[in-house]
Amino acid sequence: MTPPLLPQRGPGARDSVLALLEGITHDAGRLGFQLEPSQHEAAQRLAAFGAAVTARRRARQQRTPRSIYLHGPVGRGKTWLMDSFHDRLRARKRRIHFHDFFRKLHTGTHRSGSADGTAIQHSVDVLLADIDVLFFDEFHVHDVGDGMFIARLLRTAAQRRIPLVVTSNYAPDDLLPNPLWHDHFVPTIEAIKEMMEIVEINGPADFRRFPSAGSKPGDAPKAFSSGRIITPGTPKQLGRLGLFRPSLSQSRVLTPTTQPIVVKNADPDLLWVGFPELCAGLTSTADFLTLAHSFKTWVIDDVPSPAGGDPASAPAWQRFSNAVDVLHDQDITLFLIGAGPLDWDAEPSGSVPPVDLARIASRLSLLGRSDNDDALAIEEAAGS
Repeated sequence: MTPPLLPQRGPGARDSVLALLEGITHDAGRLGFQLEPSQHEAAQRLAAFGAAVTARRRARQQRTPRSIYLHGPVGRGKTWLMDSFHDRLRARKRRIHFHDFFRKLHTGTHRSGSADGTAIQHSVDVLLADIDVLFFDEFHVHDVGDGMFIARLLRTAAQRRIPLVVTSNYAPDDLLPNPLWHDHFVPTIEAIKEMMEIVEINGPADFRRFPSAGSKPGDAPKAFSSGRIITPGTPKQLGRLGLFRPSLSQSRVLTPTTQPIVVKNADPDLLWVGFPELCAGLTSTADFLTLAHSFKTWVIDDVPSPAGGDPASAPAWQRFSNAVDVLHDQDITLFLIGAGPLDWDAEPSGSVPPVDLARIASRLSLLGRSDNDDALAIEEAAGS
């Protein structure tokens, strides 16, 4: 049975719910679309949650509103809904992205000179300090170590009676899908289902690929969307885009955090690096975040075709997915170069598809394409 959406606390609470719900609906209309049924259901749950948070803050009640876990396929508006609600909620709040969480965590432990439990707990304490609600975007777990950090965060939030609003592409039972490690995370999954209201947003359209008629170009990351996927990457193709392959003498070794990375070029604003050097080693999301702060244009070449589905390449594809997430969220211009085909919508021919294939495809659908010299020449002629 679905629980009542309106808190049973009289007209004031109902007015708060309706005001939040109308505000989210207004934000959608301003962008030219209507909430589809699952989005509307999620907006109702968020509005009821928000009313409970503000009532608790005014009355200093001890009861903690149940956290909200929004999940569903990529591009269904989970982050948009969360952000619309976040902007309208009158409470002490903090919004954090999954990758930024781990960057802050690693920064805190690095400054302390230790990665022990005390340093990790201190970083979690700072994140939860002086807030009524924590908003956590793009929640996912692929590494058992990350799972331990997440478990610490959830445990501390529960102890301090701080509710969360979470978005994820994964249902709780699908987190940490690697069968070698999944059982280790099951207790945390059960805790998530116990402390959070699980709400699925499963509309038919990926809004990143098919934006509403009234949405503005500025709604997508401008710099990221100006990048291109280039195959096969001939000198003529690259030259038309103002890109020129670096010479061997331009190669450098960068150490953004603790892991050295060999790059082909590192101009003041442009980073040129090969896929094997960036993704096949021991690089982490913290490395990508640090590099994104220094270089506003990235060129990743020697990108293999995702159609192969080689099981041994899964860790490299996961790092690539993390890098794309970081560059999208930080609005970095990205050029991908490979012999091709670089089609993330195609079904992999091997037995194991790249990790998070749907998320990669949705992000990269924002980039333009240069598939051969003739196609680019035709495109240029059409624009002249």
